[in-house]
Amino acid sequence: MLAQKYRVPRQYIDYILKKGESYTSKFFIVRYKPNREGFCRFRIIISKKVDPKAVKRNHLRRQGYEGIRLNLPEVTTSGLDMILIVKKNALKTSYKSIEDDLKNNIINRNHG
Repeated sequence: MLAQKYRVPRQYIDYILKKGESYTSKFFIVRYKPNREGFCRFRIIISKKVDPKAVKRNHLRRQGYEGIRLNLPEVTTSGLDMILIVKKNALKTSYKSIEDDLKNNIINRNHG
């Protein structure tokens, strides 16, 4: 489980979604905005359009947070609030693919 310190507070989510810059990776749409904390904070959002079953959405969310947690020491220097919106194709893939996508396209891209 990702520590509360590394999660984007709920009151900032709408602001980041509206005003933040974005890019896409294989399994995520990423919206981000600089913060003053000195470290990255994350939030994962999964729409009911991805899967109507909450069990599957929660499973994907937990996989995403675990991938971030395991690679967190690499992103402690940059101060970004990042919202990761999960794409539908993430349902049909393995945890290793999700972790690799997080590591290569999201964490390393925003490092330093």
